[in-house]
This record gives sequence, structure tokens and C-alpha cells, in this order.
Amino acid sequence: MNDRLFILESTIASIQDIGRYGFEHYGFSTNGALDQFAYKMSNALLGNPLETPAIEVTAFNFSFKSNVDISICITGALAVVEVDDEARPQWESFILKKEQKLRISKIRSGMRVYINVAGGVNVPCIHGSASYDGMVDIGTKLSKGDTLALNEDPKGYIRSRLQIPDEEIPKYKSPWKINVCHGPDVDIFKHHIKFFEEVKFRVSLESDNIGIRLEKCRLTKFSPQQTLSRGIIPGAIEITPHGQPIILHRGRGGTIGYPIIACISSTDLDLAGQMRPHDIVQFKFISPNKAIEMYRRREAYIHQIQDKSLELNDISTKGVV
Repeated sequence: MNDRLFILESTIASIQDIGRYGFEHYGFSTNGALDQFAYKMSNALLGNPLETPAIEVTAFNFSFKSNVDISICITGALAVVEVDDEARPQWESFILKKEQKLRISKIRSGMRVYINVAGGVNVPCIHGSASYDGMVDIGTKLSKGDTLALNEDPKGYIRSRLQIPDEEIPKYKSPWKINVCHGPDVDIFKHHIKFFEEVKFRVSLESDNIGIRLEKCRLTKFSPQQTLSRGIIPGAIEITPHGQPIILHRGRGGTIGYPIIACISSTDLDLAGQMRPHDIVQFKFISPNKAIEMYRRREAYIHQIQDKSLELNDISTKGVV
């Protein structure tokens, strides 16, 4: 039997990666992991290429077992992680023994958990990405009874233990403080900027990977209420004619016709992907240069961890750990 994972319990889980780029003019959304930092860090801690597909578990319990010893890393929202009922850490690589059951439960302080394995899983890529897209039903959605083949890895499936310091782990909790830059239609909202920063919005139950609707407060007395349809980026915050803000996330369509007041910084877009219904969120405007600086610093840190993992595993293959 080939080396593989066996899904024992799953409600909302799928395979995600860095996303599907270059096909939006054909109607394909970017998608990919909604929390790219957690996703990439799960690869970095194992020494995988950063674009290696991972399992994204949303809100509900998930469990699986492997028919071979393998190194595992679990990042993202705070959850109870157990191997055969024994607690295991997050944001740290560890070994899952053959036939042991790994279970994720009680996901809290965030919405999504990422599970990665050394060497990655062998799943089909469509238009350059393995990411699941529920709108067009491509990619891999995981259900109880499914199996995932493991990629063959010349270094084997075991990696040296590695973790990141607690201070580098994102704080997934409400109230969320989200950094944004001015949107292309900011002039329409010149009398609303202060209000937009000071008010406390609430995440609606009507939220998903396409759009996160914000309620409790709304903007009024702005015009025009609609603009010409045009391309948009993940993280754009549109304002509907009723004054309701909607955060357009990685599953959003290619165009939109509502004015955009702000765009979430790349680093904080990951935090937005972890917001839960009824959480409180506040926005703060920063400069594009500041947003770029934050992104570059974060990406440099991810690569630093990946380099450290590769170095450790190169040493371990020589028998020195």
C-alpha cells in the first residue's frame, strides 16, 4: 500500500496553497489559504517549499491517521490538538507515528487551522494550483473516508523538531485591529474616514472566503453609491448602497461595482481570514510604504525559519542532530 493519510473525521476542510493566479479573466478566483502566514509557516517549519499544499480546517473538528511515521506541523487558530488523546503543540513540528490518530477539536481564537506534513501530499493541480474552489468545484475537498497520498521524498518523512517563539505567533482574538490603506474611491468617503477608523464593526454570520460582511454600524450620506465595474484585489473593502462594509477576501470575484473605501494590508488580510462571526473589528489607516515594509519583514522571517529547518534537516541526514 502506498504511503497515505486516512481522513477519519471532517466537516469543512480542503486542500489550499498560495492560490491560483493569472486566470481571473476566465472567472477563477485566487483562493488559496485564507491565512497565508499560518499556511506558509507550516511549510517553513518542516522545510517544505513554501507553496506545498496543506490541509485547511475551518471551524469544526477534523481527524486523520497515517500508515507511515511522518513529521507534522499544525498552525493557525488556537485549537485542541491531540494524538491518541495526548496533547500536542501548535506552531511546532512533531512526529506522528504510524496508525496514531491525530485530532483537531475546539477551534477557537481564530477560525482556520492548517495541517502540513513533511514532503507534502500528492494532489492534482488545476491551472497551477491545488487550492479548492467551491464556486467552480475544482480542487480537493476532504470528507470522512477520503485518503491523501503522500509525495515521495528522498529525505524521508521525518524532520528535526522546530518551533517559533511565542511572540512571533499571531494573536487571533477579538477585537481585531486591522491595518488598511486608502482605497481607490477614498474621495467619495472623505467625510467618513474618521468614522470608519473609530467605529467598531461586528462580523456577520453571512461571511465566508468570498466576503466578510460587517454589521452593527454603517456608513451613510455618500455618493455616488455605485461605480463602474473594475478589477479588485483581495482585501478590498467595498461599501454597499446601504452603507454596509464587505471585506472581499481571496475567494472574491474578479470585478465589483461598489465603491472601495480601503484595502487591507497583505499581512493583516491573513488576520481577517481568521475572524469569527460576532467578533469585533476596528480599522486603522497606514501608508502603502508601511504596509509594504510590514509584508517584506514578515516574508523575510518566514524564509529565515525555512532556511533554519533546511539546515537542521541537512545536519540530521548526516546523523548529527
